[in-house]
Amino acid sequence: MKNWTRSTWLAGALALGPVFASAQEANPIDWRSVPEMDNQITMKIGHSVNMEWSSHTATLKRFAELVAIYSNNEIRPEIFPGAQLGGEREMMQQARQGALQVTFPATNNAAALAPSLNVFILPYLATSTQQVNYLQDELTEFLNPRVIEEAGVRIVGWENAGWRAFFYKSDKPIEKPSDLADLKMRVPPNPIMIATYEAWGGNPTPIAWAELYGALQQGVVEGGDNPVTDVIGMKFNEVINRMTTFHYTILTHPIIVSERWFQGLSEEHQAVILRAGSEATDYIRWWQPMDEQRWWQQARDAGVEITAIEDETEWVEKARAIWPDYYEAIGPDGDVVVAKVMELLEAYPGDK
Repeated sequence: MKNWTRSTWLAGALALGPVFASAQEANPIDWRSVPEMDNQITMKIGHSVNMEWSSHTATLKRFAELVAIYSNNEIRPEIFPGAQLGGEREMMQQARQGALQVTFPATNNAAALAPSLNVFILPYLATSTQQVNYLQDELTEFLNPRVIEEAGVRIVGWENAGWRAFFYKSDKPIEKPSDLADLKMRVPPNPIMIATYEAWGGNPTPIAWAELYGALQQGVVEGGDNPVTDVIGMKFNEVINRMTTFHYTILTHPIIVSERWFQGLSEEHQAVILRAGSEATDYIRWWQPMDEQRWWQQARDAGVEITAIEDETEWVEKARAIWPDYYEAIGPDGDVVVAKVMELLEAYPGDK
């Protein structure tokens, strides 16, 4: 074995310098830049987020990459972020029509066209990330025929962006439901989410996501709830000073594929889409929790005061009390869907 001295190592490193440098450069050929081929199938992916590295974009990049690899570049993905193709509901409509092949809406927005998905919006449906993952895995096969009939799309995968937390501007923290009485809080335009705030005694104000920063800045609302990634990624920390963590719902995004387009694919290409969706789901479940810690540290570094609700009993009781009033929002047999969820939860093997 050669006896390497420090000077010998340095000389070798200097000699290999250009090799080391080139190894750090981006691969010039990847799924976004491979040559176009004859009869190549274009797969347009539209979504509303413009943050380059959120769990949202990480999921779609992984999905696109896997589709290109497993189809041997016979399917060419093109990602259109930042609502370039319209709002989330508009892109759902495009997918129904087959004009857009893949989209990635928040579940609460997808439910406007596919009401069955409202079952995931019931507050405190699950109480841990593992339970949410379990329900997605076990319930999607049951829900997909309904979603296809309702909206002309199918779910091929999921992304969980993290538990929604209160973010707000106030002199005191939110710790109990009555603390919401003096705050105007933004909610998505979803009837179950609005009713949840009302059950807590809050003042929910539906505002579009794209308008929220300005609404916070102008005092139209004092806060809302979203995962920390969205709060800090959208720089809401510039117009709020507090966050409160609790576990009433996780922000989820299904990978939505146009059923009209899917049925026009060969069986081999359909298998590619399903495999890529499943593996992208597994990937983001590994990636997102690690990434989320980075965002919480950024929140602390930005001076955001963070409060954790230790006992959520009152929040749970008030929120779950609205469930029977909103079974119809899930469908004419919404009680059957909820019963299926409860059956699955009873069989849940436990957090691991």
